[in-house]
Amino acid sequence: MSLWCAGRYGLIPSKAVELVKKHAEKGFIPKEELDEELMLILEDLKLATPIESEKGSLAWISRHFGGDMEIPYIIRFFFRSMDWRRAIVDYFTSIGESRVEEFIEIFSEIKKRAKNLIICAEDIVDITLKYDRDPGVVISELKGAGLISPTVGCGAFGRAKAPLYELNKFFTLISE
Repeated sequence: MSLWCAGRYGLIPSKAVELVKKHAEKGFIPKEELDEELMLILEDLKLATPIESEKGSLAWISRHFGGDMEIPYIIRFFFRSMDWRRAIVDYFTSIGESRVEEFIEIFSEIKKRAKNLIICAEDIVDITLKYDRDPGVVISELKGAGLISPTVGCGAFGRAKAPLYELNKFFTLISE
């Protein structure tokens, strides 16, 4: 498998990138075009996640391998422009948000506070309140975009008192 150099985040198999580009508009990659190695790479980077899940959960951690894979909206928007800032602006514009440029700053602050790609909901609440936004709405929109997903465990936070969220690895790496 040939490799595609992707800057700071190292090498990604070109087949993975080609599949995401090819299927970004429709939003999913058919299982017939995937092998186990590609599924693992796509899922690890959160370029795509399995569609099937436990009890219909949208959380990445609840997804089951073996079927079609869904490309998160933020990744779809990124592959249209190949610019992470433009992807954020375009996505939040598409869902009817105002002051969409603030979401670039919100996501940047989330990245700074995250430890090992994990952030506590309390930190997201603090960040969103700085921008005079409803934290519940912003968290829902970030999840819908595929920028974050609920996760389990205590990560780097010891005993967390609020939900924890995992950041989209690929998007976090390209937005450095």
